[in-house]
Amino acid sequence: MPFGGALADRLNKVRTMYLTDYIRGFTILGTGAILYFIDQPVTKLISLFIMAVILGINSAFFGPASASLLKFIVHEDDIHQASSYMNGSSNLQGIIGLILGGILYASFGIYVIFIINGVAYIISAITEMFIRYEKKANGEVTTLKVIFKDIGTGIKYVFNYKPMFYLVLAALFINFFVSPIYENAMPYFINFGLGKETSYLFDGFMSNEVWFSVIAISSSISGIIMALILSTRKPKTSYYKDINGSLSIFVLLFILQAVVMSFYYLELININITLIAMLISMFLIGFLLVAFNVPINVTFQKKIDKDHLGKVQSVMGVLTQALIPLSALLAGVIISKISIVALYVFCAVGILITTALYVTNKNSKMI
Repeated sequence: MPFGGALADRLNKVRTMYLTDYIRGFTILGTGAILYFIDQPVTKLISLFIMAVILGINSAFFGPASASLLKFIVHEDDIHQASSYMNGSSNLQGIIGLILGGILYASFGIYVIFIINGVAYIISAITEMFIRYEKKANGEVTTLKVIFKDIGTGIKYVFNYKPMFYLVLAALFINFFVSPIYENAMPYFINFGLGKETSYLFDGFMSNEVWFSVIAISSSISGIIMALILSTRKPKTSYYKDINGSLSIFVLLFILQAVVMSFYYLELININITLIAMLISMFLIGFLLVAFNVPINVTFQKKIDKDHLGKVQSVMGVLTQALIPLSALLAGVIISKISIVALYVFCAVGILITTALYVTNKNSKMI
């Protein structure tokens, strides 16, 4: 991602976007063909690994290019509204993906999904070719040394701007404590909690996998609503109250979720109360995630120089997610060696301390 961010500031952003989308589209179609026509399991597995690597590399280039393009094609006064629409669009995609993916898989199988997904990337690439923006050439030859220099510039930018640095630091540890709950604990609950129940709410027509999708979709629906609400509001000169307020409420809801799930595993509440509580809390969390992300995106779009947006945002992306693999590994150890309740307690205490340290830091008020 840092390489992609550095090149996003030097190459034509639109060209980077449509070329990577073309590559992803044809890669998925090619992999789908291999899975369909070749029966050897080893060949299928290798093709999936290769596809994953190619998609990951292209995402590392596409992400910084698309994220940093907004400031070039939208007037500064409209960045707030545009960022809100983009967040709403992302949540809408999540809803459609979950629903459509399940329907297609159940009706037609995995091969049709590969075809639709590949074609969708190609259509996306075609539409991106119509985007126009002013690209200024700096005349400097792009070498490996220059790329490393740009990555270093992005790192310095983050560390020198203290409000950004402390927000990235907070996000690093927030992701560390939040990620295991939704990546480890939630699937554990669906498979070994809800999946083991003989009777639960709406079990006549909703399987445990359907409940998982409904809970996930609920946060996307509220995210769309909040994005539309934010799009009608006027831009602000400072967003620290919005960021700190939404973060604080999110932490309270996160702790409430941890308490509910712990009570369920301790057999203090039944499965129906747990499902209702999870559905409501995830719906409310959807509001807060957008209320938190939009102000941050608007702030950085305005404060970071155009020529540094790609490299700085890619560095931020890496830094904020750096501990997620470690947290997933640690969560697995805690669940298997201690208990699932211990994981909820560990994550709830950790995110509470992290948030308290951030919102009381004077730099958080400078965003």
